[in-house]
Amino acid sequence: MNMGTSRFVCILIATLGLLSGCTGKRPFLLVQTCLGSEQSAVMFLSTMKEIAHSEKMSFVDRSKETQADLVRLKKDPGYRLINIGVEREDGVGLSAGNLGLSQYEVAIGFSEGSNPAQAHQFADLVVETLKRKWDIHVVPSDRGALPMKGCAGE
Repeated sequence: MNMGTSRFVCILIATLGLLSGCTGKRPFLLVQTCLGSEQSAVMFLSTMKEIAHSEKMSFVDRSKETQADLVRLKKDPGYRLINIGVEREDGVGLSAGNLGLSQYEVAIGFSEGSNPAQAHQFADLVVETLKRKWDIHVVPSDRGALPMKGCAGE
């Protein structure tokens, strides 16, 4: 494996690792949705920022940095990446991204941190909020998020 490929693998693992939270455990819940358009993607990011603010959590957006790393490695997917997190100090939170999916598909993984009960309440709140705007699909626990039929973007 050459240096560029190994760096790409590291970025991919780090990005996918966001979906398992800081504990290294798999998300207790993984959902995905098709946003369908750039306008809807902007609305998704705004919604996630609003949730973070209302829940007094940190909103972290590593989308541009991840995109720039992939461009340098000549592994740019050809569309704007989403790579965000909403987190609390105790590890409760979520990570969301579209790397490995199509342009407007997003997978959202929830981490329990050290407070499983509050993490599950948070996940319920987020999923219910997102369901008001998009179709949300629970990803079976025996696999990861896969590209959805009919969600290739504009």
